[in-house]
Amino acid sequence: MKKTTAAAPSSYFLRGGNVERLVRERCRSEKHLPMEDALHLFDKLTAAKHPIPDVSTYNILFTSVTRKNHHQASSSSNFFPTIFSLLNKLNRSGTSPNTVTYAIFIDFCGRYNNVDLAFAVFSCMLRRGWIPDIIIVSSLLNGLCVKKRYSAAAQLLDKMPQLGFVPDVVSYNTVIKGHCESGNTDLAIDLLRKMDTKPSVVTYTTVINARCRQGNMTSASELFEEMVSMGIQPDVVTYTSIIRGHLVLGRWKEASGIFKEMVDRGLAPDAVTFNILMDYICKQEKTIEAHKLLNLMVERGEKPDIITYNVLLHGYCLEGRFEKVDELLSSMSREGLRHDVRSYNVLIDGYSKNQKVEKAMDVFKKMQQEGVQPNAITYNTLLDGLCKIGKWRKLKTSSVKW
Repeated sequence: MKKTTAAAPSSYFLRGGNVERLVRERCRSEKHLPMEDALHLFDKLTAAKHPIPDVSTYNILFTSVTRKNHHQASSSSNFFPTIFSLLNKLNRSGTSPNTVTYAIFIDFCGRYNNVDLAFAVFSCMLRRGWIPDIIIVSSLLNGLCVKKRYSAAAQLLDKMPQLGFVPDVVSYNTVIKGHCESGNTDLAIDLLRKMDTKPSVVTYTTVINARCRQGNMTSASELFEEMVSMGIQPDVVTYTSIIRGHLVLGRWKEASGIFKEMVDRGLAPDAVTFNILMDYICKQEKTIEAHKLLNLMVERGEKPDIITYNVLLHGYCLEGRFEKVDELLSSMSREGLRHDVRSYNVLIDGYSKNQKVEKAMDVFKKMQQEGVQPNAITYNTLLDGLCKIGKWRKLKTSSVKW
């Protein structure tokens, strides 16, 4: 029997087609492709001949390794240099990166908030004669806005026609959102007026929400009417923004009118809408009325969340209705809702203000037993309660871990 030589498997895998199949299979089948394996597969690709592997196979490998190593990217200072060394090696191997390759690396930089490196890749791409697509530019815009470099994002938006394409609504929305987050709502509205494409509901809702947060309900209402006149239908988020704006100014009549209009138009209020209404009612010390909205939520098929219950807990604590607090806590347990730090802080504050410091201490102990980490508000609230009744010395003798 003729023996198989050791060189046979090596020559087999150095054939381009075989290596490409191996890379594609590994990237498809493995949830987490280790960096060492990725480097090994990359070396096999660059060494393969007859035919030379296509750049699309490299792109599959790059996509896999940049998206499957999140923990390694955030914990290792060598991760970025290692990844980008592959791009440099690809350039030297004779296989030219294409637009997709550069898009993968730019997206990778964006997801790890390294916008400067993303622009370095972008510049390299332009120097090599590749024309970016709208996805790449949108990624750069988003990266600039994440870094709060809103002026630079606006400048890039202005230069997009020079790169060969008209900004789409997503590009405009990204920069408009950036202006709103920086407090420059006037700039956001100016850009809205200059859009070369039809605004979306997200565009208008973004500026409406910004105006509402500034307390400028006249401008918010004008923008609302403008979007409707353009045939753009407001959604639940739009209505909720206006409801919140009116309630911040204490305008219950206007807020309830907007709520009714939303329902009449066939839009179902979500948990955020209900929570905002309930919070306002509770602050008016009408928590029983707010509780009725929780029942309405359930009737409409909307599941109350932890915020819903925290709002009601705060309301009942504010009114000293601790029998209702106990009922709510039982309801939360039945619903499988785990108390968060806000829940415990509300209870500690409520018990402390009603001279029930022992109960507040019990809640504090339970909080730690449940593995919920106290924050500065927790400690300040508890200390304030103990000091007001002259029991601050209790802290020294308490078995609670501070």
